[in-house]
Amino acid sequence: MSNANEVQALVAAISAPRLSSYRKFFQPQTDEELLGIYRWHEDLCSTFSRNMAWIEIVLRNRFHQALSQRYGTVGAGTSRDWYHHLHLSPHSHDSVRRITHTQSGQPRRPAPAPDDVVAKLTFGFWPALLDVKEDIQGTRLSWGDILIAVVPGHRQKDAAYWRGSAHRDALFARLDLCKDLRNRIAHHEPIWKQGALYEETKPRPRRKVALVAPAPRTPVEALARLQLQHDRVMELLHWLSPEVAHLVKASPGYQHGEQLLLTDTLDAYRQTHL
Repeated sequence: MSNANEVQALVAAISAPRLSSYRKFFQPQTDEELLGIYRWHEDLCSTFSRNMAWIEIVLRNRFHQALSQRYGTVGAGTSRDWYHHLHLSPHSHDSVRRITHTQSGQPRRPAPAPDDVVAKLTFGFWPALLDVKEDIQGTRLSWGDILIAVVPGHRQKDAAYWRGSAHRDALFARLDLCKDLRNRIAHHEPIWKQGALYEETKPRPRRKVALVAPAPRTPVEALARLQLQHDRVMELLHWLSPEVAHLVKASPGYQHGEQLLLTDTLDAYRQTHL
């Protein structure tokens, strides 16, 4: 930093209330250290955000292609209006309708193409899709065959495996992890601030979700949790597309992201004078 006035100006610009959680958890000795930690978090979010973008793109394309091959009358090939032919939840149905209809409830003219509809659906739409049980004719969805096409890089390639609701719930939990990370980054919330870690599943009636680890209490524990999340994000990307995962892991940005999760790197940011 060039001078104390500049340090104080930056702290004021970011705001003391926003920085208070950083100050309490990381215990910086000076405001310069505090700003270094804040910059570390911003760089880490940038790395995670790039990986989230890859997952969101590949995820929606996988679902779109797999479901278009089985449902839909508008469109062709791997781009059909399958979303009009599944018994979606009211919330998911409304998400589609906001894209296909005007605020007055009239169908948009011209009607948006299936590719355009899918591109505008939010990340949260896709985990919720796993709870759809049947099409509008009342026929049960063949999730076993569908999910083999959605996650071709997963080690389980037997349709019978994915017919089990527990296995779909584990996939839901992984997608939900990515959705939550994406949303925290988009809303500029600290991603190092974590709650307790539970097993990867979805809460259901009469199902107890096991506690795996308590909330991180130290920077070292927070880094370990972030590394676990980063590993799970990249594993999901591999399930969706081994080719894309390989491309991402070969990039300088990915390597930089891995370095950001080291204690030595965090300490270096603490000592870096901006």
